[in-house]
Amino acid sequence: MDKTIIIDGKPVVFRKTAGTSRRYQMQFGREFMEDLNKMLALRGLISEVNDEEKDDEAKKAAEEKKVAAVLGFETSWMYDLAYIMAQQADPSIKDELSWLDSFDEMNIFEIIQELVPMLIAEAKPSLKNV
Repeated sequence: MDKTIIIDGKPVVFRKTAGTSRRYQMQFGREFMEDLNKMLALRGLISEVNDEEKDDEAKKAAEEKKVAAVLGFETSWMYDLAYIMAQQADPSIKDELSWLDSFDEMNIFEIIQELVPMLIAEAKPSLKNV
């Protein structure tokens, strides 16, 4: 499954295959599902905070909660995952830092938000396999 996302004005194709989670684990030594669960937990927290926004004071408090949650969140795995998926789509991408340096700006939270639907598909149990 492929998805194209514009990063710093450049189209970047991300590919998710059956091998994505295994590549991620082999290259970075972390469990794909554990890291995906971290993102889903943060996403849930931000969603809860958004639901709290009623008036200006509540919006300000909610925004402070979001900032605190994001600042306290370790993000290196997000860059790693985006890199793995970009490299699957474009094998000419050799190393992560060179790939990241090819962009002036990158909002990894926005990119991961775009990739989450692709990633969740792997996390859902399939009734066909039961």
